[in-house]
Amino acid sequence: MTDDTLYVAKVVKSTAVDGVGLRNSLYVSGCSLRCPGCHNEAFWELSSGRRLTLEEVYAQLCDDDFGISILGGEPMMQHEAVTRLCRMIKERTGKNIWLWSGFTLEHISTNWPDVLRYIDVLVDGPYIEAEREPGLQWRGSRNQRVIDLRHSR
Repeated sequence: MTDDTLYVAKVVKSTAVDGVGLRNSLYVSGCSLRCPGCHNEAFWELSSGRRLTLEEVYAQLCDDDFGISILGGEPMMQHEAVTRLCRMIKERTGKNIWLWSGFTLEHISTNWPDVLRYIDVLVDGPYIEAEREPGLQWRGSRNQRVIDLRHSR
C-alpha cells in the first residue's frame, strides 16, 4: 500500500451522528486494536475495504459543504494516507475534520503528530465495554475524550 491509496470500508454522506452538524463520514478499514464489544468489528480486516486513491476518496467526501468525519476501523493504521487526505481537505477546502482513534492524543502526538495539524477534533481512546455509556455524545465509553484541538494548540 502506498500513501496515495486508502482502504475504505464505507462512506456515509450527510449524517448528523458523527460530530457537530451535517457531515460526510469516512470509515477506513483495518484495526489492530480489536476492542471487545466494538460496533465496527466488520472493519477490522484491512481487506474488508476497497482500495481507493486519495483523489477518489476526496471526491466522495468533498462534493458539498458538509464537515468531514474519519472513523474506522482504526485511522492510524493507515496514518500516512489519512494524514495526506486530511492535508488535502484542509488545503483545498478548509473543512472541519473530526477523527476517531482508539489511540490516545498522547500516543498520536508521539507516533503520528503530523495528522494533528489537520484535524479540528479528536475523539480518542479505546472502546472499553466496562466503561460503556449509551447516552454519551460522539463516543461509546466514558474513558474516551472529545478534544477540540483548535483550542488546545
